[in-house]
Amino acid sequence: MTALPETRIQGLKTNFHLMGIIEEISVQEKVAHSESTKVSCELCEEENEATHRCLDCAQNVCPNCRKTHLRCVTTSNHTVATFEEIRQGKVTVKKSANEDQTRCQKHRGEVKRFYCETCLELICRDCTVVDHCKPNHHYVDSGEASIKYKQSLKDMLSDFDVDIKVLEQSLAASSQAKQKFAQSVTRTVKAVKKRADKLRAEIAIQEKMLIRGIKQIQQDRNRMYDKHQEKVSQLLQGKQHSVEVAKGVASTASDNDFLSLYPVINKDLKSLKGPTPPQIDSMLSYLSFTPGQTEINLGKLEEKVRKWEMCCKFDHTGGGLGGVMFTVGITGTVCGEIALVKYFNKKVLLCSSDGQVKEKIPVQSSPWDIAAIHNHDNQLVVVDDTKYVKVFNKKNELAFQFPTVPQSEVDKADMNFSSVAVKEDGTILVGDVNRMVWTEHRPTDGALLCTIPVQTPPCYLAVDDHTDRVVVSGGGSQKVDIASSNGTILATIKPSINGQQVQHCHGVCCDSSGTYIAVCNEPDTGHIHHYDLDGNFLACVVQGLHVPFGITSTPDRKLAVGDGHAVKMYHKV
Repeated sequence: MTALPETRIQGLKTNFHLMGIIEEISVQEKVAHSESTKVSCELCEEENEATHRCLDCAQNVCPNCRKTHLRCVTTSNHTVATFEEIRQGKVTVKKSANEDQTRCQKHRGEVKRFYCETCLELICRDCTVVDHCKPNHHYVDSGEASIKYKQSLKDMLSDFDVDIKVLEQSLAASSQAKQKFAQSVTRTVKAVKKRADKLRAEIAIQEKMLIRGIKQIQQDRNRMYDKHQEKVSQLLQGKQHSVEVAKGVASTASDNDFLSLYPVINKDLKSLKGPTPPQIDSMLSYLSFTPGQTEINLGKLEEKVRKWEMCCKFDHTGGGLGGVMFTVGITGTVCGEIALVKYFNKKVLLCSSDGQVKEKIPVQSSPWDIAAIHNHDNQLVVVDDTKYVKVFNKKNELAFQFPTVPQSEVDKADMNFSSVAVKEDGTILVGDVNRMVWTEHRPTDGALLCTIPVQTPPCYLAVDDHTDRVVVSGGGSQKVDIASSNGTILATIKPSINGQQVQHCHGVCCDSSGTYIAVCNEPDTGHIHHYDLDGNFLACVVQGLHVPFGITSTPDRKLAVGDGHAVKMYHKV
């Protein structure tokens, strides 16, 4: 699919190379069909049968016209081939596209000898008078233009040589670092396995010793149990035997025999009845295992964790930022600058990474937030206290403005733009805290693409380019929602300081490591909290801020925070 330029179809470039190939195939097909169809000469009036073709003039000729054609001074150097030679591919059909490329398509017979630098195209002498006349157009001789732009291209390519070398060095450094990391992984895995093997060996030794001790205790106590059972069994058998004898004598013996045996039996029974049976020590059955007090610990992994430290501060006093107040919105541009909005001063400032003001863009109303479209135009999008979103071009001029509702509804709509963000493809997101929505707009003209309802006031917005998730910071609502691109809530963050939920959630920004949120209670209690992409707390990276509002991640992986009257830059060390 090809997008038409402003001049519509007339503005499309001709692919002369492709046209030449098509023409060659077309000619060969026509010649192939000439065996069965008579082809007439295109030069003579007699319409004699053509047997040859002039490849320079692209005309079929008869034998007589061929002779005449080759005798003329202007055509004597032309290539005239027979149809049979063309059919067999012995000659290549010359592409008239080369000639067409130098001849003007608008003015027949004219050659393109000039180059219009305004329109960037070749033109003929008539074009310089009709369509490309001065002073609106500037043109030069095509030869001069060719030399000029070849040199320009050469200069441009020399810059690319430097860029390519830097990228190659960066790639080599990355490869070396990756290789070094792979070696570290191998070394660390070996260390873990070695430590685990050692602990396993020590545990195995302790296990054998404990089990050996248990077995020895078992043998000793089993002997004691056996002796006790043997003694008790003997007593049991003796009593059972005496009872049986006494019962037998009492039931079967005569009176005389019974009375004669009674004293013996009575004495025997009394002797067996008296002794208490031997008792077994109840403690012999007790055996248990008490785990050691020292927990098994293989160790822990160690990483070098970088900490965030302030590397620069833009003070509002003096000439630096011109005594401005309250940076409520801030963003990083593709060229490494910091763009920020000053609500009370009605200004948009462009600053270098060290805080030097490079450009001041006055705006008619108080701006709330700003975002950068990372395209070739380096556009800036600003929301203020009007009903229109402003887009500024790379010359810092107002390119266009647009509403977030159909034009017919602007006057009736109760809008309050508080935030703006930009997706990786340039789509503009605008947060409206009155209507409780974010709207999405086309970056070229601001056309409304969709409206997404939200549950948290969109005081600040950010987009995670890796997952296309939208982070909605709710200001005084004390929470931050992470939503899918269609507005579905995936996670809700309720930041806290010292165990107490914060009073205000302000600026948010995202990078590959997660989401950063500016939070605070009363002045001088501001923090920057770091969360993963699912909303889980990772760390508090900055403390002691005055009143943090806007926050952004710069292309060189720094954090820029609009902290009350100042802008503070942080980097990892």
